[in-house]
Amino acid sequence: METMTVVNRSSKVLKTVWDGKHYEIGPHETQICTAEVARQFKKWNPQMGSLNPQTGAINFLIGIKEDNDPTEPIEQTDAVEVWNRDKLTGARPSEVVPGDNGLYSKQVAWKSPQSQNTNFDGR
Repeated sequence: METMTVVNRSSKVLKTVWDGKHYEIGPHETQICTAEVARQFKKWNPQMGSLNPQTGAINFLIGIKEDNDPTEPIEQTDAVEVWNRDKLTGARPSEVVPGDNGLYSKQVAWKSPQSQNTNFDGR
């Protein structure tokens, strides 16, 4: 089983899931874990707004020493998506809009209490 050294580059606890198990790494902590878990840590923790659509380059909040990843400290941004819209040709700024149905709806009609009657014989 291959192991790798994972470095949390941020000041927050980062999480990942692999094979149904939850893993955490503390702020600026270094951990040794299996290669699969290390890759999942990296995949789950991109720096939002850092993906260059022209080159495909992206920053991650996790660095893997064996892959010669950068390990200097960085922080998460306030961006709502992984794309760097400044580098997209003709892109409009992204905006967060409230949902119009389901869990994120501002309407409360769907949240009305449901009947507690569990008699299924029609009474």
